[in-house]
Amino acid sequence: MRLDERTIEKIRAWVKQRVGKERYSHILGVEKAAVELGRRYHLNLTPLRAAALFHDSAKEMSRSQMGSLFRRGPFFLDEDEKKIPALWHPHAGANLAYHVWGCRNREILEAVRCHTLGRPGMGKLAQALFVADYIEPGRSFPGLALARRAARTSLAEGVKVKSAQTLDHLVASGRKIHPRLVETWNDFLELATR
Repeated sequence: MRLDERTIEKIRAWVKQRVGKERYSHILGVEKAAVELGRRYHLNLTPLRAAALFHDSAKEMSRSQMGSLFRRGPFFLDEDEKKIPALWHPHAGANLAYHVWGCRNREILEAVRCHTLGRPGMGKLAQALFVADYIEPGRSFPGLALARRAARTSLAEGVKVKSAQTLDHLVASGRKIHPRLVETWNDFLELATR
């Protein structure tokens, strides 16, 4: 997959056909937030924009449609993810980018796969998408101002705050927590304090 402005426009049009109006608006908001973070932290904007566009491309697929993608690979669910369908779309989206678009860029694929739970040691592009998905302009929730301030401090601080707030939300709502989110919190807690 050749990454240039023309490809980004084609991906954007493809995504628009795959998702509803609200989801598409969110995706564009994530792209905008990702570009702002990318400029702030001197990241390559073209792959970051592609990752932002791909990140929720599978969000509105049925479980059976996502299951078909997982059977093809190369990205699969772990045992804990299999029990939490809300965590399926990152890997399904990476599989779409891989199969439909021929994307072999490891940074893009990592970012798409990690945008919900993060992971210890994730790269800067993945960190930027993880945070951008949380702080995009269309969001509104308690703690958002803190998350946006943290993202302006450093990507690691942004990851830490998103992880903490997501953990708090999941505990308060009595929902299952995937261990990778805890691992992300622990890893970026150390990074943000260095």
